[in-house]
Amino acid sequence: MAHVMPDLFKIDVSGHAVSHARTEMVARGKVVTTDEPPERGGTDLFATPLETMLSSFLGCTNVIANYVAGVLKMDLRGMEFEMCGHFDTRGVFGKAEIGTPFPVIELKVILDTEADDAQIAKLAKIVGEKCPVSVLLRRAGCEIQETWVRK
Repeated sequence: MAHVMPDLFKIDVSGHAVSHARTEMVARGKVVTTDEPPERGGTDLFATPLETMLSSFLGCTNVIANYVAGVLKMDLRGMEFEMCGHFDTRGVFGKAEIGTPFPVIELKVILDTEADDAQIAKLAKIVGEKCPVSVLLRRAGCEIQETWVRK
């Protein structure tokens, strides 16, 4: 059954600082915690905020790719992901004015599908245009280097 989405809706998240390195947030009653590794004063119990942001990109890619595959009537049995964000710390530490903290993000999507290369390329293009996290990152100046392949 298809879900009808409103044109605009709010996503509410609240949170508090557990320490200088750990933050606890609540979204729809679900707790999301971020932390830092010990070398940055954290406990290393949770992913960092930047790791969480990159994970959100993968999660969003999954949801939108499955939606688009359905619209395209493409059989998509599963996906695996690999991602590497190249983080430019110079802006955070005041060493340089930079355009974006992530000048390059490498994304590899491995599809379990019988779709041909042209269908996979079309899927990747549409997902890049429709995934909200992808759109935000691209508009922020991130170069997304994508590879979409069959398993």
